[in-house]
Formats: sequence, structure tokens, C-alpha cells
Amino acid sequence: MHKPLFIVTQESFIQEEPIVDEQHHGVLAAINSLHYFLQQGQGLEVLMPTVKICMSYMLFHGRTEEGILRAANYPDLDAYIENYQQVTVDFKAVCKDAILNREPDLVLVFLRQWWQSHVELHEEIAPLIAEINGQYCRLDEREKYTKKK
Repeated sequence: MHKPLFIVTQESFIQEEPIVDEQHHGVLAAINSLHYFLQQGQGLEVLMPTVKICMSYMLFHGRTEEGILRAANYPDLDAYIENYQQVTVDFKAVCKDAILNREPDLVLVFLRQWWQSHVELHEEIAPLIAEINGQYCRLDEREKYTKKK
């Protein structure tokens, strides 16, 4: 019997920008893989490489969108960047809590909530992504997402 995916790709996730859509598929594949392994009874401690893949996908996707939004002169770019920094801090804290309390579902709940808020953000930024049309490879030189707090 097939086990359901944790988050199923929907047409509403498509942004018509190949790199964004490809990264969305990657993020969801990592999240669904984590879900699959947890359903198989593997502990979160054993799955930390998969958790790190989820984090990595989230971060480089954020960097990609940052470049797009920077090129589009997105007025809320600083808030977008701060949000991604906070997501990183929060995700690490949730992972620690999940391991400490032996509640791996905390990680999945966090990832689902993050994905839902990310999709909602895309309702706002989709026109900017379409407008920029692939002309966006300008990233800030600062290492905003890897900065230690």
C-alpha cells in the first residue's frame, strides 16, 4: 500500500519561472522524503542528513528569490531577508526540541507551516517574478542566511 505524500504539488504552486518551480519541487521532495522515512519508523537523529537537506533547500531557495526580488526592486526585501533569517533560527530550534522531546512530527509541522506561508508570499511576489523574466542574477554580497547569531 502506498503511503501518501506529506505535501502534494499543486498547480497553484507553479510560478512560471523555471528555477523557482524547480526549487519548489526540490523543497517538497526533501520534506516528503523526511516524512516518508519518519513513517518507516526511523528516528530523527538518524534522519539529520535529510533534515539538513531540507534546510539547505530552503536556504538556497531563499537566496534565489532574494536575487529575483532585489532585481525587481521589491520594496519589502529587507523584511523578506529577515524572515528567512528567522526561519533558519526557528527551524534549528524546532529540530533540537523534536530530538530532545522525541517528537519528530514537530519538524514536519514546522515545515508544513513554513511551506504554507511561503506559498502565501508567492501570491504577492508572483507578478515580480514574472516581470523580471529571468534577469535577476544579482545577489547581495553579504552572507545573510549563514550569519551566526
